[in-house]
Amino acid sequence: MYKLCGCKGTSNSSLKLYNVGAPWERIAIDVAGPFPETESGNKYFMVVMDYFTKWPEVFAIPNQEASTVADKLVHEVFCRFGVPLEIHSDQGKNFESQIFQETCRVMGTQKTRTTSYHPQSDGMVERFNQTLERYLAKVVEKRQRDWDRHIQPFLLSYRSAVHESTSVTPAFANFGRELRLPADLITGIPPDAPRSITDYANDLRNKMNDIYEHVRQTGQQTSEKMKTRYNRKMNNKGFDEGSLVWLHNPARSKGKSPKLQAKWDGPYRIVTRINDVTYRIQKGVRGTPKIVHVDRLARYYGANNARDEHVLGGGSVTRH
Repeated sequence: MYKLCGCKGTSNSSLKLYNVGAPWERIAIDVAGPFPETESGNKYFMVVMDYFTKWPEVFAIPNQEASTVADKLVHEVFCRFGVPLEIHSDQGKNFESQIFQETCRVMGTQKTRTTSYHPQSDGMVERFNQTLERYLAKVVEKRQRDWDRHIQPFLLSYRSAVHESTSVTPAFANFGRELRLPADLITGIPPDAPRSITDYANDLRNKMNDIYEHVRQTGQQTSEKMKTRYNRKMNNKGFDEGSLVWLHNPARSKGKSPKLQAKWDGPYRIVTRINDVTYRIQKGVRGTPKIVHVDRLARYYGANNARDEHVLGGGSVTRH
């Protein structure tokens, strides 16, 4: 199974693939909200998702403090599925806090993160959040204070549905068997009758090996197709160290009209090309260095008429 890094539309970078070869080897974590406070006192939901099997865990929580998130992660995920090799998140304060970082260190798992204003590398969990939120919008009461009661039924359905990137259900990829649904209790399902516990364990081991290989092959084929389509539109040359660039800055100042604010800031100088998609940039000699994704950068062509820049297709900036 592969994790994709990139974004749709115009971009400067090619799509990168990160190999994930086993269940619960690499997980994504995110917190969504705030939502209307429920009768149980919950305002947020926390999502943890396995990159390989696509198995999701969702927890309604009263706040998004680092201690709350870390406690749920350890007691509800690590203690149930084991400690992953790597945890991926955005740059939320809770995930960047000392408490969360120390939790990862103690548990022996590596922490990675998205770059600023570039959440696409965490796209799997972002898409899941959107799916869950659309579902909740259809089933909550008018006061919207019961949304946390609808999460678990949604998870049963999601875990039992075939995932497009693996061609199997998250349940089958995770456990080697399908979850029993209400319809199965009515129509019945063929009974499994292992000869012994040892035979069952051996059969399950062989089945899981076949499932993992199937998921790896299917995921690789899907990812390669996406990468090929994506990279046809991309500019893979990047920027050289020392060159000048514009920085796309979507942040908005309070009290000012967003339509009248400049969307590009600069020029910045490329200080270090960390890898193909990540750069360290600095504005002026005394400016604070920033680490940004290449999709937020556009080549700087000159200093004349700095207020008249226009963003064209492919992420380039033309000066008039």
